[in-house]
Amino acid sequence: MLMDQPDKGYEPQNVEKRWYAIWEEHQLFSANESDSRPSYSIVIPPPNVTGVLHMGHALNVTLQDILCRYHRLKGYNVLWMPGTDHAGIATQNVVEKKLASEGRSRQQLGREKFIDAVWAWRDESGSAIIHQLKRLGASCDWKRERFTMDEGLSIAVRKVFVQLYHQGLIYQGDYIINWCHRCHTALSDLEVEHEEISGNLYHIRYPFPDYSGGIVIATTRPETLFGDTAVAIHPEDDRYQNLPSETVLLPLTDRRIPIIRDAYVGMSFGTGALKVTPAHDPNDFEIGNRHNLPRLKVIDDHGLMTDGAGTFEGMDRFKCREAVVQKLQEQGLLIGIEPYLSNPIYPGSGLLKLNRSQKKPLLRFKMAKPASSLRPGQQIITIGCTISGIGAFPGRSGGDIRFRHGPARPAES
Repeated sequence: MLMDQPDKGYEPQNVEKRWYAIWEEHQLFSANESDSRPSYSIVIPPPNVTGVLHMGHALNVTLQDILCRYHRLKGYNVLWMPGTDHAGIATQNVVEKKLASEGRSRQQLGREKFIDAVWAWRDESGSAIIHQLKRLGASCDWKRERFTMDEGLSIAVRKVFVQLYHQGLIYQGDYIINWCHRCHTALSDLEVEHEEISGNLYHIRYPFPDYSGGIVIATTRPETLFGDTAVAIHPEDDRYQNLPSETVLLPLTDRRIPIIRDAYVGMSFGTGALKVTPAHDPNDFEIGNRHNLPRLKVIDDHGLMTDGAGTFEGMDRFKCREAVVQKLQEQGLLIGIEPYLSNPIYPGSGLLKLNRSQKKPLLRFKMAKPASSLRPGQQIITIGCTISGIGAFPGRSGGDIRFRHGPARPAES
């Protein structure tokens, strides 16, 4: 009678799967709240439900597993808390891509059914990730598995933000965000990339009030001039030391805007004069803060021109660009056009493959002053998130979240 021959090498598939099932059956990874032994716990950094685990996850999970198993051997009551993360916009776009392959869209489904589709996809994808974690041998307490959008966790987040608000540690305020006109959502800096494309640099004259001359600025986005609230020049630029006026006329409007001095302006770029549009450019936003400039939003959440653009209201921003250039030519205010490589914001690699429309910096939310002033050596820093419609703060619909922090660190070179 022939005996089964042992494998020449270790074959983990059957061995590890069989033993893991035994571990789970005997609840060897379960923590006990009433246990009198010393406690040791780790909350797993939740992997996103938008994909599968990669080598980084494998390393991370292995290190945590070593620590948890070591402390169990030392007699600790160990809790390794498992869970997955929702990865909001990335999840939405994965689901939209799936719908598109079926010839459908989220608009056709409607909000409620689309949310149902997202949750169904989460259940499917989340299960795959949990299965991968188990195949890695992760000794998590699986009966405690959570999802970052679970009701209990959402309530806990709201509670913490309310506490921070009442303690005067966070407040809402206007800030420039990366806004997606197709998805109607904000994207973090990590979710976008700058892709170099061929475009144009438009040289436009902003006349002095008496039309004796003017200041020529250079811009890649002439359609945003309706949101200009100043023209900035460098205080040491000799070309602008003896100007006949401290204001200029904003082309295609009946407004006057001030000429300001700011060291941010690059004297070697273009004409050395910068149109300042605080509501549509992060650098202009900071200049506007330094000089107390108003913020005029002239492109809405759909990428259409607002009433601030006058007769151009309702136009797509790119169509408006063409119309503005034509109008400037007719009025003799377009000095020249030159080819230029620019870096508009696009979705980050692997996230929004459905969406290659350019993202625009956009001003969002109204200012609410900090509950109390800063102490010496503190500063306000903005974390990489925005909150919208969570209903946690009475009378406020959402906003940028800013934390008090210690002394400012030196600027990076």
